[in-house]
Amino acid sequence: MATRIALLCFIIFMTLLYGCSNGEVEEPEPTPRPTPAPPILTDYEPECYHFWRDPDCQNPYTCYDCDETDGEPLEHTWTEANFQQASECLVCGEIDGEPIEPEFISHGFRINTTAGRPFDYLTITNRDPSMVTTGEATLLYIDIFESDDDDYPYMSGYEYIRARFMITSEDENARRNGLQTMTGHIDYFTFDPKEEAVIHSDLHDSSIPDFKVAGRTLNFFGEDYQYYIKHSRVQDVWAGSILYLVIEYTFLVPIGYDGIIVYLSNAGTWTESRNRVISDNFDDDTLFFRLTTRTS
Repeated sequence: MATRIALLCFIIFMTLLYGCSNGEVEEPEPTPRPTPAPPILTDYEPECYHFWRDPDCQNPYTCYDCDETDGEPLEHTWTEANFQQASECLVCGEIDGEPIEPEFISHGFRINTTAGRPFDYLTITNRDPSMVTTGEATLLYIDIFESDDDDYPYMSGYEYIRARFMITSEDENARRNGLQTMTGHIDYFTFDPKEEAVIHSDLHDSSIPDFKVAGRTLNFFGEDYQYYIKHSRVQDVWAGSILYLVIEYTFLVPIGYDGIIVYLSNAGTWTESRNRVISDNFDDDTLFFRLTTRTS
């Protein structure tokens, strides 16, 4: 019995030994890669990735690609109107209304002359103020420049306007008694008919030779500017039976300013009343010359 048991154990041992030494060892199969998970889908794919145009006073934020809008348009930021410009939006450049009407126009006055043409001029004689004489007045030329030798030195932001007028007369009353003139200047934009006339000799001297500091200021694009004036009587002669009287005005004003008006009126209105209110010395025959070579 013991022999049989030992033989059986031997057979089992040999069987196991043979299987380990002569059999093929199987390699383990690799672990399979996991199947990729399907992508997570959003609810929708956007049709446009917006690139926004900045808003202005007419449009809110607006997409360059699809024209979708967001928000509200901006509000206008208006400048104040002045005599040269209407009110304008600083944001979008829109214009609102018109420039302020010049006071010369709003008070019922009108420019009634042009340069280069003679206009009838009526005034009184020099020796006999009760006697009337007639002639013609012409604005000969207007010259605009920024500097001209030492007599007209350069001033930053300013230019000179020089105008020469000629009065002629063949009237017998003028030949016997001479004639009186009344000239002066006003501002087209800020003219106040109730202001008093300023006599040229009463004005203060300036640093510019022969120029006076004007008694008032000019309003140009909403800013007030000091200006300067020179007045001279260039010629006063008789040639045969004709009187030639030449008067020259020169103004130093901001560059581009075109509101200076030189007037020529009947000296009798001044002599009779001694009234220094400007408009009281104007009559239907007063000549108004606006000193501009630009379209206004």
